[in-house]
Amino acid sequence: MNKLFVSLLLLISMNAMAVDYLVVTADSVRVRAEPGLYGKSLVMLNKGHLVIKDKEQDGWTKIYFLGRDEETGHTEGWMSSRFLAEEQKAIAKTVKKEFQLADNGASLSCEKVMGSELVQGCDLHLEYGLLEGKALKKINVNCSAELVAKTVTGDLIPVPVNQTLEHFVLVPDEDFSMHILMKADASYQLKEVSLEGHRCQLVSYSK
Repeated sequence: MNKLFVSLLLLISMNAMAVDYLVVTADSVRVRAEPGLYGKSLVMLNKGHLVIKDKEQDGWTKIYFLGRDEETGHTEGWMSSRFLAEEQKAIAKTVKKEFQLADNGASLSCEKVMGSELVQGCDLHLEYGLLEGKALKKINVNCSAELVAKTVTGDLIPVPVNQTLEHFVLVPDEDFSMHILMKADASYQLKEVSLEGHRCQLVSYSK
């Protein structure tokens, strides 16, 4: 069983909006503090890394993704737009149809704080399988989802999450799953969390 712990409200937006996922298309691409070659280098991302688009400016795209920064729980910065592609378009170019995944469903279960109506944490369970995997030995799967958290005051907060996992293929028609365990930040006083959408894609593989 594969699991990942993330903070439920590290990446939030108080306005309802679509989440645009982008994929890094080249190896060792710099994320910079400011748009431009002279911006401070924050981190290097490799090909296939999934990020979330914020905005574009003069050939640069502001992005953010979970992890790295211990204080905020996420990293944001600028990357040259020529090294980014829309998630679906990038996968379509690199993965043959016979190696695409079957979506076997997703479920979200949340626990409440004992004696309270507030959400303590949630478990997002994603299931998928190979349509044709006869020649594959190892696959890397990225799953992303859009959650919506509701506070006790009625505010709706979109919460995008994503993670990439490596699986070893033992049989051609094997099914796989991913658990993403999330701990809610008590200061937001969440009353409920719902799953609005999800996707799991085969981003790379080896034969």
